[in-house]
Amino acid sequence: MTGDGPAPPHGSGFTERVKQELARLEPGDRVTQRAELAAILRLGGALHLHPGAPPEERLTVEVVTTSGAVARRAFALLQRVYELRPEVQVRAPGGVRRRTTYVVVVAVRAEDLARDIGMLDPEGRPSGEIPRALVADRGHAVAYLRGAFLAAGSVSAPSRPPHLEVPTGSPSLADRLAVLVRRTVDRPASTVGDERPRLVVKSGETIGELLASWGATGAFLAWDEQRLRRSLRSEANRLANADAANLRRTIEAASDQTAAVAEVIEQVGWDGLAPELREVALVRLANPAASLAELGELCDPPVGKSSVHRRLRRILALVEDG
Repeated sequence: MTGDGPAPPHGSGFTERVKQELARLEPGDRVTQRAELAAILRLGGALHLHPGAPPEERLTVEVVTTSGAVARRAFALLQRVYELRPEVQVRAPGGVRRRTTYVVVVAVRAEDLARDIGMLDPEGRPSGEIPRALVADRGHAVAYLRGAFLAAGSVSAPSRPPHLEVPTGSPSLADRLAVLVRRTVDRPASTVGDERPRLVVKSGETIGELLASWGATGAFLAWDEQRLRRSLRSEANRLANADAANLRRTIEAASDQTAAVAEVIEQVGWDGLAPELREVALVRLANPAASLAELGELCDPPVGKSSVHRRLRRILALVEDG
């Protein structure tokens, strides 16, 4: 008999850094602690039946994690909120386990605990709902999301494309977490409901706001610094590309104008041009790479860019009419 199932193995690096920082936070008031613990147990834990055990130990709640910080946090919250002293098992790497695994086991009053946090409904049946009382206000919703990330979440390193996700085990729970994200940071989050339902956030700004709201100040600063650097680098590349495109268009236009001037001179001669056209034709032929503004400065007297443009258009028209 299981809940949403244990979380998959966590990645190391930045994700573990965030979890360690969150696990060191002051827990807050009892309701906030309860909301965070409920999410850790729901997304990182499972219910287990032991038919041969005494009635009071027939049901256990077990949290499985590869993060020592998360195991310590779950242990501390169980003590603070419910005055329970769970058993902590440490399983060394071996076989299919590549990393040390921590198992936090609640064997006493586990059914009462499961009912209180919403893993069981009032009739004792497994429940996929988040009790409304757990997330009644924004602070409690933030705590629940923090617990969900601690239990099952992962986040990309600041230097990589932004990606945060929390596997949930059920599409409805993923949808509920997305609602909590909108409530807490006023930004949308998406969900994936395939064979691995999960909450997904790919906005760097949203991820930064979530980290800050959860209390991961150090991780937020590292994340936001990299996000700003990426933004500045992207803007610089955009401007450089725009400048290159503008230069390319200027060179192509100047080449077309130079060819048109040469063709007009061949057709009508210099004397066949009006004085103002003759002057612009001369400075264009003498300066084939110059911009319109630069050509205007070379005229006597100098003229504006728009005047040079109009005169060159008249020369081009002569070529088209010819």
